Order: sequence, then C-alpha cells, then structure tokens
Amino acid sequence: MALHFTNGTYTSLSEIEYKRFLDQGIPATICLSFLCIVGTIGNIHMILIFKISPVMTKYSIRVFIIWLSLTDLIACLFCMPLEIYNIRYSYTTSISGCKFFIFLFHVVALASSGFWTTIAVERYRIIVKKVPILFLNSQRSNNVISAVVVGVSLALSIPVVILFGPNEIKTVIPGLTGKDCTVLSQYLNIHNAGIYYIIILSTLCSVFAVVCIVSYGRVLWDICNGIKIRKSLRGKSSSSFNSPTHTRFGNTHVNSSIQNEEIQTIHVPAEMGHRTNTSHNLENSLRLIVSLVIATTVSYIAYMLFVCMIMVKLLNPKLYKTTIQPVTAILLRGYFGSNTSNAFVFCLFDRNFRQEWLKLYRKIRSKIISRRLETV
Repeated sequence: MALHFTNGTYTSLSEIEYKRFLDQGIPATICLSFLCIVGTIGNIHMILIFKISPVMTKYSIRVFIIWLSLTDLIACLFCMPLEIYNIRYSYTTSISGCKFFIFLFHVVALASSGFWTTIAVERYRIIVKKVPILFLNSQRSNNVISAVVVGVSLALSIPVVILFGPNEIKTVIPGLTGKDCTVLSQYLNIHNAGIYYIIILSTLCSVFAVVCIVSYGRVLWDICNGIKIRKSLRGKSSSSFNSPTHTRFGNTHVNSSIQNEEIQTIHVPAEMGHRTNTSHNLENSLRLIVSLVIATTVSYIAYMLFVCMIMVKLLNPKLYKTTIQPVTAILLRGYFGSNTSNAFVFCLFDRNFRQEWLKLYRKIRSKIISRRLETV
C-alpha cells in the first residue's frame, strides 16, 4: 500500500480510514449491530410463529407476513453487516461490494413496500369487500403473489447496479483520495439517476402509500362502525333486540370470525352473550389493523426519507450540502429500523401474536425439561 509522508510520519490510506472510523463510525456501528441482533431475533420469531402456530396460520395475510419477515431477515443478516463493513472501510470500497450492497438494499426496500401494500389490499378485500376465503387456494395464490412482488423488486433494482459505484473522495491528506459507494458522478443528474428516483421510485412509493391509506382508512371505518353498533345493541334490552326489526338489522351487519381473524357477514344469533363475544372479536381485529398500520407507516416513512434525500441531492446540491448531508448517516441507516420493528409492533398491539409468542416459549421450555428428565 502506498505511503505518504505527513508531518514527519508516514500515513497510509488504511490508517486514515481507521482513524475516521474511530472518530465518526463507532456510534453508527453500535446502533447497526444492535438493530442487526434484535431484528434477526424478532424476524425469526415472526416466521416461526406465523409458520407453526395453529392460530396464526388462519390469518389470511399469513403468507405475506412470512415473506415480509424473510425479507427483513435478509436485511438484518446481509444489508446491515455490509453497511457496518462500509463504515469501517469507508475509503477502500470495492466495485463488486458496493454494487451488491446497493442492489440488495433496494431489493429489500422495494419488496418490503410491496408486501405492506399487498397486505393492505388483502385486508380491504376480506373486511370491506367480504371476499370469501378458500384456505388452500388462498395460500397458493398468496405465495405466487409474493414471488411476483420479489421478482418485480429485483427488476426495478437492476438500474442501481449501473448508477452506483465507488466515487473518488478527498481525505484529510492533500492529494490522497479514497473510494466511497455513492451515485457515480457521471449519473448524478436529473437525466439519469433523477429519472430513476423521481419518476420510478417516488411515483411508485406514492401510489403504494395512497393505496395503503385508502385501504386501511376504509377498513378502520368499517370495524369502528361495527364496534359502535355492537355496543349500542348491548345497551338495549333483550326484548327489544329480539324484535323482528332489530333481529333483521343485527343479522345483516358485520361480525368477526375469530377462527380466521377476518370480518365476514354471517348470521348473528340474538343472544346477548354472543353479541359480547362479537364485540370482543371486532376489537381483536381492530388491534391487528392498528399493528399493521403502524408497521406500514414506519416502513414507508423510512424509505421515503431515503428517496427524498437522493432527490434533493440531484435537484439542489447546495441545499443537500448545507442541510441534508450532516444528517445523511441517520437517514441512510435509520431505514434499517423498519426491518426490526415488526415483531415488536405485533407483540404490543396483537393479543393473539403475543399469546402465541408465550406458547412458543412454553413449548420450548417443556421440551428442555422433558429432555433433562430423560437424561437423569
């Protein structure tokens, strides 16, 4: 490696790189390492619970959640360690390593957005449109849809292999330059990278966001109306509820099937106890939707911040240098937080997921105890 004489000492590019890591890279490395470990554990739990739990297997969105968790797990196992490597070796980025990391990052981000949009549409179909579920056919078709989402994400991410690469950057030593993984200087304009990020990604993400807002808005409206009506019926006397008018009204309204966690139009018996159970099931469905809305919002905000940062860099470089560049590290690496948050959001807001999580550990504990007793 070439050495350069500076202030009476020889300083190599690797030494400058290491000093930069010690001065600037430690906090980001600790944060990413924490997210990597927590996200790996959380996403493995998501996959196991939705895969083996008899309760969670009846969710219509089960297949999409498993694919989404696999996508997030890839981000935790590959994207985050690669980003830590880039932080450590910030001046000696290789061409292949740079292009692979950027490509994988975009695939994961686009696939995640696609899965969240697909989940929103699926909830809208089941709850608002009341599309009947054929379990086996639904599982097969959902796997096909998930594979298509991944395929489209791979195709849309191909341009970044051309647009990104190692760019020369100045170091603290005059005349000594390093390599940084960013948009190549020849493509850093509105006609190249601008078309990709502004027309394709920003438009696509905006459409996805609108679809999610409309779908979940209508779903929440229907569920909240169902809860209000059930509570109002609960306050009426059993005699008035058993009248023909109220019976016909109650039979045609929305009821929740706890077996499938879906909202379906079914026959509602006139017993007060069943009405109470119905309200409870509707509230369970409301908690599930709230958890999905929060997780979707976190994912979209994180990715749109990244896209907006690139757009500002292309459209107004001066504004980027003065306002955006100082917080680039947060915007670039903050996205990975969305790959780790899903398990915690579900654990906080979805009672069924929380219960199945505890059951999983009880089963593991009982198996460990039984094996110990067998060995004694």
